[in-house]
Amino acid sequence: MDLQKRYEELKRQNFPDGERIKFIADLGASEEIEYHYRLICKDRDEGTNLNLSGSFYKHDKEGLELLFEVLDNQKDESLKVFTAYLMAETLSKLRHRDFYLEFCNRLIPIMTSFIEIKDALLRQKIIIALGWIGSLDEIDILTKHMSEDKDSLCRAWSASSLMQLSFHGVDKEVIQEKTKSCFASVITAETDLYACGIMIEAAQILFGKKWISQSAVEDLDAEKIEKAKKSAVRFLNK
Repeated sequence: MDLQKRYEELKRQNFPDGERIKFIADLGASEEIEYHYRLICKDRDEGTNLNLSGSFYKHDKEGLELLFEVLDNQKDESLKVFTAYLMAETLSKLRHRDFYLEFCNRLIPIMTSFIEIKDALLRQKIIIALGWIGSLDEIDILTKHMSEDKDSLCRAWSASSLMQLSFHGVDKEVIQEKTKSCFASVITAETDLYACGIMIEAAQILFGKKWISQSAVEDLDAEKIEKAKKSAVRFLNK
């Protein structure tokens, strides 16, 4: 059965997990790159959360070339950001490939051109994606948004992305050096409990400390977050 027929059959059955996972794997292994991308967009538009993008990296260089083409020809800002985010997610799984750096260098300027986009949800996507594929040059952009963004989640994800950079080949010591005082001031000033917790968590991973548990952040435990805040700020101001 071809992929389109299988998709319609899965839809009729309300996408049972086992069949859906096999279909996603087969989509990635197929040469139907454009159809795969169209389905990912359909999933986004319909809010079905099928995780169809999970196997897009299997299309390798050809998949990314198609997405660059989409970016070149697309006028709609939200679709451009969505496509750039998909590219960053795909690239983050292809670090071992010889084209990885070249494609990151092509994509990063496109992403940073949207960093001031008014829609906070789209800005969050750009910030998260920069954590996956950004370089030393993006540290300043992320610290600026961690400090100044009007949206609390944009501030939180900026902190998280600075930590992510350290997992993805950017020199951890340089990140520490360039962000230590900024982390101290944003954690001190942050009034949103969840954003503050995420910032503390990001800083503790980046600086190798243990101030707070993930569950305390997720549970919005005000007492534990406040206690961790004091410890974090004390260390970061040293």
